[in-house]
Amino acid sequence: METSTDSLLTLARAGEDALAAGRHEDAAQYLAAAIKLAPSSEDLFFNLGLAQLRGGHAHDACKSFERALELGGEKADLLCNLGLALFEQGKLTEAEAWLSRALVLEPGHPEAANNLGVIMFRRGQYEQAQTLFARALEHRSNYEDARINLRDTLAELNGNKP
Repeated sequence: METSTDSLLTLARAGEDALAAGRHEDAAQYLAAAIKLAPSSEDLFFNLGLAQLRGGHAHDACKSFERALELGGEKADLLCNLGLALFEQGKLTEAEAWLSRALVLEPGHPEAANNLGVIMFRRGQYEQAQTLFARALEHRSNYEDARINLRDTLAELNGNKP
């Protein structure tokens, strides 16, 4: 007979596997079921937020990330993903605040630097964007999104549209 702990582990693993396989809706369902068994699990809420964000549900992802934040405190990955979920909703000022906080916690966080750079680029703050994209590449040299973003930023700074 399967215990609730066994059920929790089975659901959590199924959610993580579905998330890794890109089956975001399935992942969200498994993780939501696991949360019913462990409603104070920061990790489950974080993974649910990832599934929701990657599945195109940024508003729901924000709620999950905020709950993970309440349960476990500030961590750079969590703040970065919360910032990205807010960015996806067009809430650039809020996104900027969380991404900046992620960089305070972990100055070399490549995704936070890249995502904050995208906000600066959108605002026409190309020098700041350049610095952030370069920082992302400094900490992950093969970060293709940051490389493309840096290229486009340099084109803007040199008067050439990307």
